[in-house]
This record gives sequence, structure tokens and C-alpha cells, in this order.
Amino acid sequence: MTTTLARSGLGRVNPIRQTTIVLVAVVMSIPFLYMISASLMSAEDLAASPLRWLPSSLQPDNYSEAWGYLTTRTVLNTVFFAVAIVVGQLALTLTAGFALAHLPVPGSRTMLAVLLVPNLVPAELTLIPVFVVTYKLGLLGSYAGMILPIMCQTAFGTLLFRQFFSELPPGLIDAAKIDGAGWTRILVSIAVPLAKPAIATYASITFLGAWNQYIWPQLVANDEAHRVLNVALAPLAVSKYSLSSPAVGMAASVISIIPVAIVFVLAQRWFVKGIVGSGID
Repeated sequence: MTTTLARSGLGRVNPIRQTTIVLVAVVMSIPFLYMISASLMSAEDLAASPLRWLPSSLQPDNYSEAWGYLTTRTVLNTVFFAVAIVVGQLALTLTAGFALAHLPVPGSRTMLAVLLVPNLVPAELTLIPVFVVTYKLGLLGSYAGMILPIMCQTAFGTLLFRQFFSELPPGLIDAAKIDGAGWTRILVSIAVPLAKPAIATYASITFLGAWNQYIWPQLVANDEAHRVLNVALAPLAVSKYSLSSPAVGMAASVISIIPVAIVFVLAQRWFVKGIVGSGID
């Protein structure tokens, strides 16, 4: 195997390519690394000129103050908000994508064409109509009003899983039918396990998008009981509205990034596999 790779050139390390990758990674990491460093600085260090890259003395109290400002309730609200959207979208997109790929659904081609439209329309254009519908349903100031409109944005996911399930080997589906399996059993026992790379990719992207939501939670449920992290962080970004040191805002930003980093690390293997190929061996 090693000999084959060497002959084909796939096993060789290109120094220029590796150096370029490392340099790009370092440059892209600078803002993140500075944020971590600034989160441990004093207000004087942050205001110093020229710019200080490292704190003159560590200020770990910034994190305790940031946590006290964000509150445990805000963090739990954000986790619940993001996880509910991911679970809900996966339930809708997996079943819809599988149905459009394999079930004899009347008008399926028309449905596919209709699903393309939301992907071409900026979310800002639908903000007011969606808000009006949410208001008419009496969902303002509630978790349902925050979650359901985002959870139902399933056009991209449905098209993604429809394409993935369309490429499943037909023999697997036929063999399951011969064994007496129904469509639900085929979906749960065959299609979903094979779709793990696509599911991990879509789930991580959806989680990141839900975690970074600001406008919709701010618009629908801007109260202490339903506040999410981005809504809580916004005042810290504007010094004239903030009573805390800018370093506390940096610490709060680091706290808000930790769950997203954990999700990405856990899903990285499947994420890469989902991008490189279909995941079917």
C-alpha cells in the first residue's frame, strides 16, 4: 500500500503546501488567540498603545464577572434553543429527503423546484412576514416563537438529504423490501446509519447557525427569561452601554465560543468525511 502511494505521489509531503497551510492557519487564528489573551487582561492593558498581545498580569476574575453577567439561565437558554433547532430540523429534513428520494410522492419534481426558492431568498426579506405570523399565532415571548420559525427552515437540509439518499445503492433498498421491511424500518435501520457523515455535517452547521442567531431571538423574545448568549453579548460590544471592562466582554465571548468548539471537535471526523465523499464504503 505504501509503495502504491509513493508511486502515485499521494503519499508525498509537499513542503510548500504544508508551509502555506500552516501560515494560513496561524493568520486565521490570530483574532481568536488575541481574544483569549485579551480576556485575561486588565482594562489598562487593553487600552495601552501600542497594542499589547499579552497581559502584563493575568486577570482570571474577568471570567467570573462575565459568567455573572451572562448567567447560567442565558447559557442554558442558548443550549436549549440550538439543540431544539438541530433535532427538529434533522427530524424534518431526514424524513422529507428520504421520501422525495425513494417514495412515489406525487409532484415530487415540483416540490424540489419549490424547495430551491428559499435558498435563493435572503432571510431578511422574510423576517417581517415570519414575525407577523408568529405574532398572529400568539407565540411572541415564548420558546416556541423562538424555535419553530427557525426549525422550519428546512429547504437546504431537505435537498441535501434527498441527494444523499438518492445515491444509496438500490440493492440495499430492494433487499430490505424482500425481507419485509417497511419504509420506516428502511429509513431507521439502513438510510440513517449510512447518512452519519451527512447528518454530522448538517447538524454541526445547523448548530453553529442556531448558536449565532441574534436578530430573531432579539425580536421575538427579548426578556431575561428567554435571553440567549448573543443578545446578552451585544451590550458588551458597545462601551458606552457597558458598565464592565472590555476584557469582561472578551471573556464572555470566549465562554460563548466554547460549546461551538466542542461540537466541532466532536463532529470533525464525520464533518470531513461528509465533505470528501458520500460516506458509503
